[in-house]
Amino acid sequence: MSELDDRITLAYDSHDRLSQYERLVYPVVSRRSGGLSLGINLNPDKRCNFDCVYCQVERTEQAPEFEPTLEQIERELRDWLEQISDQGYRGYPLRDIGLAGDGEPTTVRILPQVLQLLIDLKQEYALADEVKLVLFTNATKIDRKDLQPVWDGFYQARGEVWCKLDFWDAESLEQLNRTRAPFDRLVNKISQFGNQYPLVLQSCFFNWCNQSFNIDHYDRYVELVDRLLKQGTQISKIQAYTLARQPSEAQARPWSDAEMDALAADLRQRLPVEVELFYEKGSEENSPV
Repeated sequence: MSELDDRITLAYDSHDRLSQYERLVYPVVSRRSGGLSLGINLNPDKRCNFDCVYCQVERTEQAPEFEPTLEQIERELRDWLEQISDQGYRGYPLRDIGLAGDGEPTTVRILPQVLQLLIDLKQEYALADEVKLVLFTNATKIDRKDLQPVWDGFYQARGEVWCKLDFWDAESLEQLNRTRAPFDRLVNKISQFGNQYPLVLQSCFFNWCNQSFNIDHYDRYVELVDRLLKQGTQISKIQAYTLARQPSEAQARPWSDAEMDALAADLRQRLPVEVELFYEKGSEENSPV
């Protein structure tokens, strides 16, 4: 890895991938992880079935045309884990291994094998129990049949599924996430999975098209979360965050710290769920980097 060290920037506002060097595993400092996260980019082609207005993946340049293989992912993971499993990286201890990258991981054919690989490597390298395995997803393919045999072992290995929920109805889903996924079907998938396993909801809050800050605008978001809870969805926490890096659409602007504080107070008052709050720089728990 030493030839790439000079190219790696660790900061909340810099989540550079290494896919331009045909590398799939990369270190980042994450607000929501609370430190060092080892990311796995299963979508170096940058294809995604969502096209979120706030997406912070750079898509103006042509993406590389290589498809990840399980062997390459395992090789790169082992390279990094040999370096950081005990002492961390640049002073940061390892907090999690995350499947996120530049697209939707649940659309990737080899995802079940990758999840099993993470389970096995966590045990092999004797990673601390508090090191999480995290799958970031928009839930569009979370119901894949070939994923079902992996979930029990994934959760037993301190796995977590962080599910996107930035919308509250069909109109907001189409406007903000710009996807063809039907609203009712998507919510049903979230509910069905959450009835079996706990979910972390990751919800991005921001100003869109010069819209002024108004908590009441998100009443329907609160109603949707409440509905999911009443359906038996296990929501372990809501990660409420705003933009930290340059979004794809200039009309998407981050909320101020004061606005995020007001949002968190409202959510905590109205929903029986833990709320973690993440500002443009840092979080309630950690000072900015």
